[in-house]
Order: sequence, then C-alpha cells, then structure tokens
Amino acid sequence: MRLQPWSRLSLRLRLGPLVAALLLGVGACRPALALDAHPLKAAVVFNLLGFVQWPGESDLPPMTPLRLCAERGGPLWPHLLALNDRVVRQFRLVLRELPGADNGPPCDVLLVEREGGARRLPARTGPPSPVLLIGDAEGGAEPGVVIALQMRGDRVAFDIDLAAARRSSLQVSSKLLRLARSVRE
Repeated sequence: MRLQPWSRLSLRLRLGPLVAALLLGVGACRPALALDAHPLKAAVVFNLLGFVQWPGESDLPPMTPLRLCAERGGPLWPHLLALNDRVVRQFRLVLRELPGADNGPPCDVLLVEREGGARRLPARTGPPSPVLLIGDAEGGAEPGVVIALQMRGDRVAFDIDLAAARRSSLQVSSKLLRLARSVRE
C-alpha cells in the first residue's frame, strides 16, 4: 500500500512527538545505567595478561597455570572468579586467594586493590621474582607496581612502569606500551 504525500506528512507529525519522547526518556535513564567499574577492571586485568611475557615461558607446556593472586574480599574477586580457568595465550588462569598465597606455589600475578584508602600490599622478601604486580592507582601508583589501573570516566586507563617490569624480569609487549596512558622508564 502506497501512502499519499499528505498521509506521510500526517504520519510524521503523529510519530514525531513519540520518537522525541522515547529519545528524551532514554537520555533521562542514562544516569541510572551507571557503569560498574569492577567487571570492567577485571576484564582489563585478564586482557593485560596476554601482553606480558614471563622468563622461560616458551619452555613451558601448554595450559600451564598462570596464578593470579587477589584478595578474596576485594571488589574485583567475584569478577575475577568468573575468569578462573580461562585461557590466556598458552596459560590457564588460576585464581588464588591472596592471604593464602604463601601456602603453595608462588603467584605469577599479584593484584593489589585499594579499599578504604589503604593499599593492601603484601610484604615480599628475597630477590625480585618474576611477579607481575598490578594495582589500582586511585591516589597514586605504588612503588613496584608494573601496571597501575585507573578509572577515567567510563574507561580504564593504565600506566606502565618499565623499570619495575625489568626488575621482575618481565617483558611488556610494545602493543601494550602504545595503549598505556603513560610509560615510565
């Protein structure tokens, strides 16, 4: 059925306010749909692991565990738990509780979260080991942190400390360095 020119105009006039109301309604709902930073940060942490190389990893068999240690009570824990056993390059991600990290094999990745303004950074003794230390940088980067995450609006930005990576014998991909907000030598 073909509409006459006058009926198309009439249809536009009737639908115009409806479309405007829908658009205004969607805009009004936007603050209610605020982005939860925790799942986003967990996903970013997972993706960052694909761009860091540990010493001797080429000699490891496929599906070797990559042990990510985090605080069980931390806000990222439930979101990291959803990523447990996922494959990162040749590794299988294994989530471990931070306080119990001393019992068993050491951590390959240590996630340090800030809660209530206090950073929970466990004491590390002995020579530097190949541990990727990732922390949130809300309020400043912690010494020794290789990758510092920070929310910028609805995006996660990160800074990289190459000197800390070298002290831990880690190599950071040049692709990741290009995506970093800042790189410190």
